[in-house]
Amino acid sequence: MSAEIPDFVTHYHLPGTPPFLSLSTRPQRSAPHYFVLGESPWYRGLAAGMQAVTMALGDLPFEMTSFTYPDSFTAMATLAEFGVTYEPRPYHGRVYRLDELADVVDRYGLPVDTTPTVYKAYETRPFEKYIEVQLWSDDPVAGLLSAGIADRV
Repeated sequence: MSAEIPDFVTHYHLPGTPPFLSLSTRPQRSAPHYFVLGESPWYRGLAAGMQAVTMALGDLPFEMTSFTYPDSFTAMATLAEFGVTYEPRPYHGRVYRLDELADVVDRYGLPVDTTPTVYKAYETRPFEKYIEVQLWSDDPVAGLLSAGIADRV
């Protein structure tokens, strides 16, 4: 039985700041805009008053959108560099094209995402809470960038 794949993505940002700011922004998006597939109660709970912008998954251009299962830090084994326990999974170690989403979810299911009661030291514990979606273009979010859109969820 395959899981129902959400048909939207969510970008979370801190209150008082516009969405889609990135320290690693370069012309032509050498660093992506990050989203989670669907929504993430866990991510939303990382900061008080977390805001969110949602977009339809179908509004993201397939040729400019990728994803990792789960987030890119975990999928690319970066957590081990920070002393976080890392247990390799068969879906780690690669970036997928958006057109592979249904196959990956059929094979591995969707990550389980719950809001913890305590976030303290969350970065020292392994977690696989969501699928991260990377948008490598400003075009689909250009209106949101210029308008400084706040919480739409």
